Amino acid sequence: MPGSGFTARLAAAAAIGLSGLLISCQQPEPRFFDSDNYPAQLSAWQLFQLNAGEQGHQLTLNPEILPYQLATPLFSEYALKLRTVWLPDGTAARYQDTDTFEFPVGTIISKTFYYPVATPAVTENDSEGAGSDEKPRLLKAGANTSAVIGGALPLDRFRLIETRLLVHQPSGWEALPYVWNNEQTEATLQIAGDIQRLPLEDSTLTYVVPNRNECAGCHVLDQNKGDLSPIGPAARHLNRLVALDDGEHTRQLDVWQQRGWLTDLPAPEQIPANAVWRDSVHEEDSEEAIAQRARAYLDINCGHCHQPGGSGDTSGLFLHAGETSAMRLGVCKPPVAAGRGAGGHRFSILPGQPENSILSYRIASQETGVLMPELGRSLVHDQGLQLIEAWIAQQPGHCN
Repeated sequence: MPGSGFTARLAAAAAIGLSGLLISCQQPEPRFFDSDNYPAQLSAWQLFQLNAGEQGHQLTLNPEILPYQLATPLFSEYALKLRTVWLPDGTAARYQDTDTFEFPVGTIISKTFYYPVATPAVTENDSEGAGSDEKPRLLKAGANTSAVIGGALPLDRFRLIETRLLVHQPSGWEALPYVWNNEQTEATLQIAGDIQRLPLEDSTLTYVVPNRNECAGCHVLDQNKGDLSPIGPAARHLNRLVALDDGEHTRQLDVWQQRGWLTDLPAPEQIPANAVWRDSVHEEDSEEAIAQRARAYLDINCGHCHQPGGSGDTSGLFLHAGETSAMRLGVCKPPVAAGRGAGGHRFSILPGQPENSILSYRIASQETGVLMPELGRSLVHDQGLQLIEAWIAQQPGHCN
């Protein structure tokens, strides 16, 4: 079992692309707030710190929080994400095979959305820049794109957009969206959400920060109960190796356990694991590998709605990891209600024919009322679409 120094290095390196993250030892511990006293500014939670380092303005993590990675992450408009978790002293999450881990009251889960900066700040309103705001042009980032090696997150190279918190109160989980200002010095609570126009390298993105009610669209996993729940911190999503800045690898769940934040962890061979995401499909990929990656992609992007009790339950299409029925996964399955969402196609999956399958049609769409997932994206995820099309293309059989 790795030692405490090993764990500390992982905590600094395990965030997506944040290998070797700089940490301030003087930073105070994270703070927890009651639901009637949520702060207007993200800094009050003391999860992050903004420092002026040798490379300029930088974002660093509080040493008390733990960054983590998912095997296959949710697609969100090509944004990069920094995921962290914090548990109160003396508490731990309880392992579960299929459901999200049982976290203690007081847990704070954060997800920060950010983009690489493609060019220096550009002026949008006029050529001379008089009286106009300057906004950096942003790059579409792949899910596994590295941010920076051997340092903190330099904010002259990356732009923070929003930080979402899931806070575990005695009454249940609550969602809080914080939006970063143009100066990249603070994020402010926006209960009603926000809409931002982000200049990408090839277009302008209308980026939507969800309001608290819209967060429930994904995070209410059981419509009968109506309670919010985390999605990512589950065994199959966290059961992966993570690389340290010195090239070593370790099992991510071992680090959670060693920190004292996870109980009842079984032997490695008994823990489910989703496939680790890759940004492209290659000719040498086996059919099994493509199928595993496609199922992992559908699980994280669609399975929270398309599972028994989820908001997509009535469709009869179930895309969560535990589904074993080919028909319920969409093979030769007609839609419950025909409409423009079907695109004139007869089946969710027509084996061997992604171009005639409703599933790939909706993933490829940007039309409101047609596109899927219906929340969290307006752009087409080209790499995800390529994977699903390859998976459907390799499936044998035909539909009557």
